[in-house]
Amino acid sequence: MTSADDQPRRRIEIQHGNDRIYIPGMTDAHHSMQARPDEACLALHTIDLANRGVRRSTVLHHAQWMLADRDRRADPNAVWIAVLALTYAGDIPSATEHCERLIQEPLWARSRPHRKALALLRARLALLSGDVRTALPILEALLSSSLSPAQTCLAVAWLVDALVHTGDFRRAQEVLLEHGLAGRLDADCPELAQVLVARGALHLATGRFLQSVDDYLACGHLLLSHKVVNPEVIAWRSRAAIGSVSARRSELAITLAEDELLAARMWGSPRAIGVALHAVAVAKRDGSALTTLEDAIDLLQLAGANGQLVEALYDLSALYAERKQEAESRRRLRAAREVARASGNAFWVQRIESSLARTEVPANAGKLTRQENRIAQLARAGYSNREIADQLFLTVRTVEFHLSRAYRKLGIAGRRELVKSLSAVAI
Repeated sequence: MTSADDQPRRRIEIQHGNDRIYIPGMTDAHHSMQARPDEACLALHTIDLANRGVRRSTVLHHAQWMLADRDRRADPNAVWIAVLALTYAGDIPSATEHCERLIQEPLWARSRPHRKALALLRARLALLSGDVRTALPILEALLSSSLSPAQTCLAVAWLVDALVHTGDFRRAQEVLLEHGLAGRLDADCPELAQVLVARGALHLATGRFLQSVDDYLACGHLLLSHKVVNPEVIAWRSRAAIGSVSARRSELAITLAEDELLAARMWGSPRAIGVALHAVAVAKRDGSALTTLEDAIDLLQLAGANGQLVEALYDLSALYAERKQEAESRRRLRAAREVARASGNAFWVQRIESSLARTEVPANAGKLTRQENRIAQLARAGYSNREIADQLFLTVRTVEFHLSRAYRKLGIAGRRELVKSLSAVAI
């Protein structure tokens, strides 16, 4: 009888046909593996299962087996796949532990290509844990060195993601411009999916909601063409759902969020389900939204997904405020601030403290009227004063009057700051 530990040694026959397995950072995994044929086949089979979002326990077992032996760790491509598989399975601590062990091994310490691949993985794992302070310098240093085209685009995408989390939107845009990734992208652009989702995050953070949805949907179309269903690979549906809410495309938001939740539950990782539940709560905003978002927060805490946890707590605070439960709203804001502080995310700390300050002003001093809120939310979504006036059957002068009052109550200077001052759920 074959033991569970020996099971991965059996040759797994997998017919890929003309399909190319999606593996970030590897343009042709079928021909670049250095491991024995049976071990290379196992690695490709494992990442294929992870992409499709099925048999998570098998993916975990195979990935751990591939990383357990020093001889098997000699192939950097096999290691890259195994660490990605662990990451997609939601086992960030184990993936991080393996990377830290590899730093100490002579083969990985002496080889520059090995070290660069390992640095990319370490930066990604730090980002997924909400540790932007660790990820930023690693990615900046990598981009100042010589990388392959695929690695360069990965480093750019992940650096932009990190910069968006810290609120350095100008630098994020500069990085995209420096590498020719800010405008129209060619279909053969390396790591196109990763670049699209990073650009979508920047658009979303800076109030260009329709552009963000376009980039997220383009990313999703590309991934689905490679049979990538698992939201742990890229949670494009949930991010597109948040962007759709802000762009006032509620039906699209609900469809995307529910589709991601279905895929996340099929896969079973706490992070994927927590992220999807957050999107569902924001998209639907029905009577169950508070409970749904509380469940999302529990799962994100379990997964150690601090970046997503801060956003979920912030949106939960907005939902409580909308329901006039001010004490609960402030409590969630304080919890979000603690997570942001622990992660070293100064942007979110500042944003949360601004929200807390607004909740502590004298009664009614900072409350938007229904009309002010409607107009401010439309301005936040990118509509011009003329478009808002036409939609609400008002004069442009009336729109300007209400926007001025809203800016004064929110303590901001103009519509660009509405993105930070109004939550996506407060529509």
